[in-house]
Amino acid sequence: MTFWVAGAIVVAGVVQGVQGAKASKNAANAALAGSDAATSEQRRQYNLTRQDYGPYRKAGYNALAQMRQLNAGNYSSFKASPDYNFVRTEGQRGLEQSAAARGGAFSGNALRALSDYNQGLTSEQYGAYYNRLAGIAGIGQNATNSTATFGANAANQIGANDIAGGDARASGVMGAANSWNNAINTGLNAYGAYKKWW
Repeated sequence: MTFWVAGAIVVAGVVQGVQGAKASKNAANAALAGSDAATSEQRRQYNLTRQDYGPYRKAGYNALAQMRQLNAGNYSSFKASPDYNFVRTEGQRGLEQSAAARGGAFSGNALRALSDYNQGLTSEQYGAYYNRLAGIAGIGQNATNSTATFGANAANQIGANDIAGGDARASGVMGAANSWNNAINTGLNAYGAYKKWW
């Protein structure tokens, strides 16, 4: 084998090593870019879902806070509720008009009827009000659970994307190392063959 042939084999080996290393690096970068894009989309979708569920969670938190106040003896939110005030106002008006029509608007019987009405109404409306708050709190709990589930799924997928990205990097490094190793071996083999002939 002539010096020039051996030299050509070494040069070809080096070129092959450079091209192989570059191809391995490009493939790894492409896989890594895909992994990064998938992670970005997972995060975008999670943030969008969290934003979409936000009003339901907030309503649930507010309802739960009102239920705590009621359970602690603070009935201000109940007494200020529009449905309770509307029913109470209309009921009282009806009783007052009925008593006035009979000529006993301020009689003991009219005042007793008004008091009985308000007590019964308060008891009936309080239960309905509390149940409505419990329903809204339940909606908030469901929204919170759904957000948490979606978040866990997103975290799992992002973790898988990160592992895939790490594998792509490692594969690129190994591919480049193998290409250079092959180039060096080709060069050494050519040199060994050249030395035999001389």
